[in-house]
Amino acid sequence: MDRRLFLELLPGIAFLIGNFLSGLLAAAGAAVVATTVAVAVRWRWDGCVSWLAVSTLVLALVLTGFGIFLNDTTFVLIRPTVGALAFAAILAVGALARPSVLERTLGYKLTIEARGWPLLHIAWIALAICSALSNEVARWVLSTDQWAIYNFFSDPALFALVWLATRLIAERYWIAESSY
Repeated sequence: MDRRLFLELLPGIAFLIGNFLSGLLAAAGAAVVATTVAVAVRWRWDGCVSWLAVSTLVLALVLTGFGIFLNDTTFVLIRPTVGALAFAAILAVGALARPSVLERTLGYKLTIEARGWPLLHIAWIALAICSALSNEVARWVLSTDQWAIYNFFSDPALFALVWLATRLIAERYWIAESSY
């Protein structure tokens, strides 16, 4: 397994094991520790860390800390909802900037027409909102153990949908390299 992929999966694996062994609050604590380790290792390897990884860690630290301090699993259960809605809000505000936040972030990899960037923002915002809504449905209808399994698989599923949306929009609005 690729070491970077392992680092991406480490918090989820720690969460599942922690939930199996000691319950949801312990699982969230284990995931925070694993996320901290993953961010530190990525910093060591690459000399930098993405803002998304740092913001995810801060959100997990705050909500898990409240959950443990108040002995309330609700803070753990709403973390994916809060994170997805915050991401959607950042994307919405970032769409108003020129160049947009996605164009600044992905522009070196994606050479697409200017009218493709707003569509990419809309797609990512819609997927983030769907992620938040699906977490809310899952936390209300599933048991805690079922929710933990859902939570483990929902992030890779969301990543796959974001990748697919990005790919479809990029293919439609791709700017072919001119031959000189």
